[in-house]
Amino acid sequence: MRKELKFLFITLFFSTVSISISAQNSKTYKLKADFEYPSEKEKYEMWVFQGIKKLNYTLENDSTLINKDFKIIIREYENGKLKQETLVIDTKDEPRLPKINSDFGFNLYAQNLLNYEKVAFIFDRFSNKKSFKIKEIFNDGDFSLRQINVGQDHLNFRLNEPFQIALITPPNRNPSNGELGYCQVSQGGIEIDKWYDQYKIPQFFLVYLEIG
Repeated sequence: MRKELKFLFITLFFSTVSISISAQNSKTYKLKADFEYPSEKEKYEMWVFQGIKKLNYTLENDSTLINKDFKIIIREYENGKLKQETLVIDTKDEPRLPKINSDFGFNLYAQNLLNYEKVAFIFDRFSNKKSFKIKEIFNDGDFSLRQINVGQDHLNFRLNEPFQIALITPPNRNPSNGELGYCQVSQGGIEIDKWYDQYKIPQFFLVYLEIG
């Protein structure tokens, strides 16, 4: 009888844990994202001249996210196909880096120079910078950092699922669309195949975040 009760207790315990984990993984969280600009006119003009843009990210306050690991990935696409994937940060592989806390947030900077795109992720206690080669067909300043959450102040995500947080792209130059601009090419999340078929942009970058 004791063995049966012990087995029942163990079964109920692991079933409860499994249900709890499953519920947590299916829960939707929010990451706030918005452009941030210098308040001083001269500094803002200097950013424009230097081709600098900044996105600010903050998590909603949720205790279930505390101490979670996170990773940031940049995927470069060429002619609609994934060319390379760059793992920028992974706190599971770098235990010295801080995990998610109650004040988690970071800034994403992007600067387009002739033949290069510079990207930086700035946290309270550390930072990470990357540089990518840009095709020679593009001019200095063609690439621009764009929001994915157009029309809303946040991005929805689930644990252990990478989700897009930013797009770095040159403008749409398809004459059939009748305009040259960036806004048209960054409305909502990017479905790679459909997006490329429509705009034929030969090179662009997508930034992903994964928490879990």
